[in-house]
Amino acid sequence: MICMMQRVKIRKKGQFTIPSQFRKKSNIKEGSEVLIETRGNELIIHPLVSDPIKEGFGLFGKETLDSRELKMFAETSRVISKDNDK
Repeated sequence: MICMMQRVKIRKKGQFTIPSQFRKKSNIKEGSEVLIETRGNELIIHPLVSDPIKEGFGLFGKETLDSRELKMFAETSRVISKDNDK
């Protein structure tokens, strides 16, 4: 695992810009949401995925599910989740 670091400056209201190479690597785009976690005195930024199935589509090249299979998988996941909530 390669560790990347870059110094950024905090602006008014605690804002800062995530450098572009970090945004590209983490697939963070305008409108994306992130989760900020603290561990000791460190801040950790986790990119959030709005739709994990859609975001992962095509991740493994041609060996992906078609839209019909994705819908079936999503429905099955919801049913299993509802059954576990009981």
